[in-house]
Amino acid sequence: MAESERPEEERQGTEGSLGDQGTQASPEAEAEGVVEPSPEAASPEPSAADADAPPETPGPAGDDAPAQALTAALEEAAEEVPASDAGPGEGLAPQPSAEPRAPEPPAPPEAPTAAGAGSEDVVPGAHLEPDLVLEERRDESPPAAYADPEGGVAAQPVEDPGPPTDQPAPIASTPMDLAADARYRATGKRKSSVARVILRPGSGAYTINGRPLEMFFPRPTLQKRVQQPLETAGYESRMDVVARIHGGGVSSQAGALRHGVARALVVADPNLRQELKRRGFLTRDARVKERKKAGLKKARKRPQFSKR
Repeated sequence: MAESERPEEERQGTEGSLGDQGTQASPEAEAEGVVEPSPEAASPEPSAADADAPPETPGPAGDDAPAQALTAALEEAAEEVPASDAGPGEGLAPQPSAEPRAPEPPAPPEAPTAAGAGSEDVVPGAHLEPDLVLEERRDESPPAAYADPEGGVAAQPVEDPGPPTDQPAPIASTPMDLAADARYRATGKRKSSVARVILRPGSGAYTINGRPLEMFFPRPTLQKRVQQPLETAGYESRMDVVARIHGGGVSSQAGALRHGVARALVVADPNLRQELKRRGFLTRDARVKERKKAGLKKARKRPQFSKR
């Protein structure tokens, strides 16, 4: 049978096998017109240089095509954007600066908004402050009787300040009538001093051991101490004081005389006892000097201790 008379399929199969050098086709592939390469023909023999190289890891099929298409699209987009539209740092890799950058200054404080401008600042700890209830202030305006008709304030009368506060105020009681021959006797004591006192109607003169008050007690403080009981009772100008004092010093003698005058006033008017007692004129002051003890220099002072 001649070559020209062969079926067309066989001639194509024969040509394909000859042209591919080792490619074999199965009967089904020849019928369909598809020729599969043989594994021996597809894999060429490796050379000596290729044998020493590390084997390549085949990547997944179809990964290179999308990557190439994406890269091409990005390059076209970069070419279309003009250089003037690009930002100062766009498309450029950050380059390290040779000189250190100075720290940026702090941002200025924001101006208060219109809503917060009227609100008060909150003081920390304000809720801990005690709530004080202040007394109501009285109206200190002058009464209508002293008001000036022209609208001003007329001069108000000056009140008498009264006696000094350091002196005891007299007792609010009516002094009794004293008989011309009345005598009221009492004894006062202070420390080691003893005063025998006699009160009689008079003008308020003091006679102590035959001498006046100013000569026997030169100190004004002692004179005022002696006069306190009569000034408190209101008899400072209605009774004379005659006293005999012995023992102690001038301070204790003045205290003994005051004690005796106060006791004599209680004898003359028992209603004065409460006020005189409240002011301490009837109290016997028991404070005295403590006696010396044997082996001591004084009542409490001891000699210096010596170890050797």
